[in-house]
Amino acid sequence: MKLNELRDLVREVIKEAAAEGQIQKIYRRSYKKMIKKTKSGKNPNTAPFTEEAPEGGASGPPAQ
Repeated sequence: MKLNELRDLVREVIKEAAAEGQIQKIYRRSYKKMIKKTKSGKNPNTAPFTEEAPEGGASGPPAQ
């Protein structure tokens, strides 16, 4: 492999890595916002989580 070919290959790899880095940055920012929103609280539990679970055994006929 000649030096010019090697340089071109390295430049191409660096460009790909930089593009992936930008996407990763966006993902990290999104995740950070999600965690911040979750930590803020102030979201009361809604109906499915405030009532106790029903007793088991009344869901269907027994298996044969």
